[in-house]
Amino acid sequence: MAEQRIATSKVAGTWAWFLQRLSAGLLVILLATHIFLDHYAQVGADITVSWVHERLGQVLYIAVDYSMLALVLFHGLNGTRTVLFDFEMFVKRRKAVDIGLWILGIAMLVWGIVILWPFIHG
Repeated sequence: MAEQRIATSKVAGTWAWFLQRLSAGLLVILLATHIFLDHYAQVGADITVSWVHERLGQVLYIAVDYSMLALVLFHGLNGTRTVLFDFEMFVKRRKAVDIGLWILGIAMLVWGIVILWPFIHG
């Protein structure tokens, strides 16, 4: 029985591999920044709702939170894509998997922005 080969793009696989590592590195930096700003930068401060609202109004906090959200979604969905493509049935439907994961990722990003928005703008 002849072995069937499925055409795959080495370039697409290389980009997925590179972006997975890049997003992981950026997430480590953002997570360290987030932990420092939220837990160590203002040790001893009275944490109240108004204090959190004021803090979330600062551009640095907004940038860190939204960047972490976007990168976590990308990292997780790109990893899911890689695992799915280990199975032949998903490799044959590569375009459908990619489109489905992009739609899911964008929907989750919008949902995360909508959820965080009231905390930022009161």
